[in-house]
Amino acid sequence: MADRFNVAEALADGCPIRADAWAFVQGFAAAWSTPLSPTDGFTSAEVQRAEDRLGFRLPVALREAYALFGRRRDLVAQQNPLLEPDELLLDPSGELLVFRSENQGCAGWGVALADLSREDPPVVLFGDRLPGPSRLHFLGRLSLACVETVLSEAAMAGWTEGRTCQATPEVVACLEEEFAPVALPPYPAWFEPMGQPVRWFSASGLLLCLEPGSEGMDLVVTGRTKADVQRAVEAIPGAWPPAVTAVAEAVDDHEWALPF
Repeated sequence: MADRFNVAEALADGCPIRADAWAFVQGFAAAWSTPLSPTDGFTSAEVQRAEDRLGFRLPVALREAYALFGRRRDLVAQQNPLLEPDELLLDPSGELLVFRSENQGCAGWGVALADLSREDPPVVLFGDRLPGPSRLHFLGRLSLACVETVLSEAAMAGWTEGRTCQATPEVVACLEEEFAPVALPPYPAWFEPMGQPVRWFSASGLLLCLEPGSEGMDLVVTGRTKADVQRAVEAIPGAWPPAVTAVAEAVDDHEWALPF
């Protein structure tokens, strides 16, 4: 299965319902890491305690995500973690439920309290790099934001391989010709929210992310193995820097700062 799993193919229909997003996470975990198990989620009692503390019920999509893979730190807590139920908090305005945080507290992802009654509500991005107190639309459904979390956290994981080069027009042309686009809507990067949106492509064993860089756009290649990454490096005519050994590890419980 691992050799056949292609992210673009698995997300070809864009996950029109929540169950599609959860099926993708299950398939991705089995192919790229280890299969989900019944102990990988938080219990209903743990989620209920968070709801009692906050004073409201969480959206169905968030409760389902917690129950299925909330404890799988390899999938959701490599760099910018999905908050655990007892870490959920409101933003300073009191208008957003924050469920994911950049690891130094520079940005966060949340759901408007006015949308909490929706089963799969839209997600907004806020952070230090946005002008004033503004926030940006991130993705239209929380289940899609969870899919994005799994992909972006895999790109930072110590159990994957990676290389980065500047996304010149030649690089982008090759990428668009040789690799399949992933059916996630373009969305803002937390570290450059006013820049060009993030886009994903894939092949079997490979994830390729176009994201804002120091000079225009960068192409970040993530593979299950060094051989997977080497296939992409050989196929894409970029100025690839020398490979370095991955050193990223899953963060411990208190290794990041919450956004407030």
